[in-house]
Amino acid sequence: MPTSRRNSHSSRSSFITPKGSTRIDWTVAALLGAALFAGLNITDKVIMTTLGLRARTFLLFIGFQTLTTFVVIAVVIQYPSLPAEIWLKGIGVGIFWGFGAALILWSLSRDEVSRVTPISQSYPLITVIFAVVLLGESLSVLESVAVVLAAIGAILAALKFSRGSQSITLSGTFGYLLIAVFLIAIGQTLLKTITDDVSFWQALGFRGAGMAIVLLPMNLRREITSELLTFVRRPRAVVALVIDVALATAALSLITFAIATGPLSLTSAISGSTPLIVFFATVLLGKKFPQLLGETLSSRLMIQKLVAAVLVVTGLTIIALA
Repeated sequence: MPTSRRNSHSSRSSFITPKGSTRIDWTVAALLGAALFAGLNITDKVIMTTLGLRARTFLLFIGFQTLTTFVVIAVVIQYPSLPAEIWLKGIGVGIFWGFGAALILWSLSRDEVSRVTPISQSYPLITVIFAVVLLGESLSVLESVAVVLAAIGAILAALKFSRGSQSITLSGTFGYLLIAVFLIAIGQTLLKTITDDVSFWQALGFRGAGMAIVLLPMNLRREITSELLTFVRRPRAVVALVIDVALATAALSLITFAIATGPLSLTSAISGSTPLIVFFATVLLGKKFPQLLGETLSSRLMIQKLVAAVLVVTGLTIIALA
């Protein structure tokens, strides 16, 4: 029998640090995760645009990073005897995320971060649909309207208006981002199906293992490895990668915890506030450091990107509050 999302968050879980002194509610975790994901998107763009790291080389680095995450968790937290189905689902989460992340990073290397983020972060729309269809969570008429609003915002972010003509085209990365959105939504829904059987740390480790399975074979080539080794010899590059790893680890940990302990659709909706954070951050950084992100800051484009971000975030907020 379908379960109401409103009732599903009545049991509130908290993240307890090893010393038991700090508790973080899943809603706070989702909000912090959204903010950190905004910082991560901007850092990824800086690494590729300003520091010149190719997308495939960056993905190789991420593959090693996620593999390390799994190994550390397997050693420190360890995995008890789990059914093969849990292992398959857990690693499957990472596999879907791995392919989705590869498409998003490739798109980010070719387009503006303020244009890519509203589309890539719209996966909660698909997650909400999956949550209703597969997990029995309910969706009201108002929430359905909100989904449409957010979808319009994602499409608006992808529109490009030609100068001196009335032609309108979609960004060349839109199709790839749309595939990535579906893949990540499937991964998020699959993650929710195992959270009753594993801790959120173990779920994070599973995700890391699955992503490594995708990203390492895809990018482990002699020339790509050589480029990565050359890149990490630069002090600025090392600092940027350390910041990127810290942001990625913290953001994924918070979002994984929020999904594991809160209702899937609400968590996804809250985490969807990332595009608005990215927009304001890129405007501030773009005005102070014009070459840092390669953003176009004309009034017309800024209005378009702001409206797109507001529509996406508004739609997801209505879903969360309805």
